[in-house]
Amino acid sequence: IVLMSLLTPADSAVKHVWATTGPRYLINTVALAAMVAFGAGAIGSSAAAIVSIAEFPGRRALSLGLALPLAVPAYIAAYAYGDMFGPFGAASALFRGAPPDIKSLPGAAFILTLATYPYVYLAARASFDARSGALLEAARTLGASPQRFFVSVLAPTGRAAIAGGVALALMETVADYGVADYLGVPTLSVGIFRTWRGLGDLNAAVQLAGGLLLVALLLVMIEEGSRRGLGAESARAHRSPARVRLGPLGSALAAAFCGIPILLGFIAPAATLLARLLDGQGIARGLVVAAGNTALIATIGAALAIAIAGALAISSRGPKAPLGRALARIATLGYALPGAVVALSIVAAAGFFKVGLAAGYATLLYAYAVRFSTAGFNAVDGALKQIHPLTEEAARMLGAGLPRIIRRLFLPAARPAVIAGGLVVFIDICRELPATLLLRPFNFETLATEVYRLASDERLSEAAPAALLLIALSIVPVFLVNALGNLRR
Repeated sequence: IVLMSLLTPADSAVKHVWATTGPRYLINTVALAAMVAFGAGAIGSSAAAIVSIAEFPGRRALSLGLALPLAVPAYIAAYAYGDMFGPFGAASALFRGAPPDIKSLPGAAFILTLATYPYVYLAARASFDARSGALLEAARTLGASPQRFFVSVLAPTGRAAIAGGVALALMETVADYGVADYLGVPTLSVGIFRTWRGLGDLNAAVQLAGGLLLVALLLVMIEEGSRRGLGAESARAHRSPARVRLGPLGSALAAAFCGIPILLGFIAPAATLLARLLDGQGIARGLVVAAGNTALIATIGAALAIAIAGALAISSRGPKAPLGRALARIATLGYALPGAVVALSIVAAAGFFKVGLAAGYATLLYAYAVRFSTAGFNAVDGALKQIHPLTEEAARMLGAGLPRIIRRLFLPAARPAVIAGGLVVFIDICRELPATLLLRPFNFETLATEVYRLASDERLSEAAPAALLLIALSIVPVFLVNALGNLRR
């Protein structure tokens, strides 16, 4: 429906939006994406290279800590930095009463870079760690410095992983609403909210969503293309990673380079919120209700997404299931769709098919299933692929039907993946802001919307408990993903 809107003639309201604010929304979105791509790519790939090819004190702890900013939702980091750079914040004293304006396009790029560079870091680190130690040994034998080895050998071999990580960072950037809205940067996501909820113009909002969807689909193509052409190293050439031991000065510089993103992306926002919590007047009355609502909707949503993911994974098994594989591929494209586009698509489709639709639990759960089934599918499908097709064939020959095969064969093999995938989906739903804001029932608050509501009213002390709870919840899957050595979306 959203893509079709781009082919339909624009009415006067739509023309007015594109003639006035539309170009500014598009330009800001592209500019923000370009700055985040450069920053996240540079920080993530450089940090991955340092922890992969260099040995220095604290390397192991820093290699784990570099993923921690993923635990801080970008909009929460924006609220924390808005407080730090406010008139009475810590940055005001540091800059002698004249801190930089964080509520600007560069400020939004700074925060989103800190929030998304771990996508590049985790993908690049997995690629760099997989490179044969023989490459480094050969380069050192030929007299190449570690810097030249990275530029001439390691970076080219890992460019696909870096490009994939940058594409994921860009998907998060173009889908962002909370950061851009709070910092006053009019992007396409912000424009969708303003046009639909502020002006009450659904047609113009759908047109804006179409533009945002085209950008998201382009990023999907880039991310998919980055996976192609990957080759494997010869088993004979493989060596365990041989790292370069750095001297005192080099170790200090490496530790500082890897420590600054952790400080700015995780420690500073968390410390600001903790200080606000301690300075506040206690926990907001709505926190318990919001936490209960979040636990309920996230549990049901995660169970629904995992059930759909399991059905898709089972239907796409075997060489004779091309239709199932095609449907699974289409169904798992939802991870690339911004929450605002998913919400608007549901409403627009309901209007197109003349179906009465109101914001409610069923609508919200459907949006979550569209967006987050991919995480569950990747986990379940990966586990089921460990089961040899001949094992399943043997069970069928012995008279076992599909329900029994699922119960006795698939579930035991996939149980760890189901738990891990369900946990990731649970946290994703807890953090989701745009779709929840647009489709939630009346007077239904989650932790994300509670933080948004209070922080938008400059009541960060009251928002701090919910924000810290979201960060605490998010740390678990971050360490899980980091331990696995790759990032599943």
